Amino acid sequence: MGGSMSEANSLQATPTDTQGHVRMPAELSRPDKHSAITKAAAEMFLAEGFERASLDQIAHRAGVSKQTIYSHFTDKQALFRAICAELTEKLTIPLRKPRKAGADLASILTRLGEDALATMLHPAALDLHRLVLSAAARFPDLGRTAYEVGVERMISDLAALLMQRSQLRDGRAQPISNAEARRMAEQFIGMLRGFHQLRGLLGMPAIPAGERKAYVRSCVEMLLRGVAPA
Repeated sequence: MGGSMSEANSLQATPTDTQGHVRMPAELSRPDKHSAITKAAAEMFLAEGFERASLDQIAHRAGVSKQTIYSHFTDKQALFRAICAELTEKLTIPLRKPRKAGADLASILTRLGEDALATMLHPAALDLHRLVLSAAARFPDLGRTAYEVGVERMISDLAALLMQRSQLRDGRAQPISNAEARRMAEQFIGMLRGFHQLRGLLGMPAIPAGERKAYVRSCVEMLLRGVAPA
């Protein structure tokens, strides 16, 4: 998935300073280049598929050189991983938001659930999901990558939150193990998705926001009903 021998030679020819350090052109140090590349890559992957989309096309769409892409990402798979990671970063933002003083686990999970479900149903998230499903059969590594930086990270982050709250006896009479926290996290994320994501993937209209909020509250209640203090 990397570049050709000529491309590799061009990278090796990157100018250095008097101490032998790579001298990065001004354009390569600009943060907006990274965003431009990942945005263009996501658009090309969705339009052409992972296999057919080329780095030349991505570079042209992003308005950068192919060498600039290689200065940020080692190959197409690394670029794909970055796109998945950035989406997951958005999905897990609610887990890292400052919590209101005195907020209990139910309140935290409700806010998290509403934000996470809204992000899951965002057109960009649905498009990425379609892309992963279409590429995973031919490129198993992409499927594993998407799972590791996506679902697996969400489960791990949520499990850490559940363990932390159990230490405070919030929702549990005793602290829970990592295995139990991970099981609860997976159950909660699965409940949140329900058939909402499938309807979005099939192009069906989403349920009204009010109904979605009520659905999230019922998911929280169902989860906590099974872990209420004895």
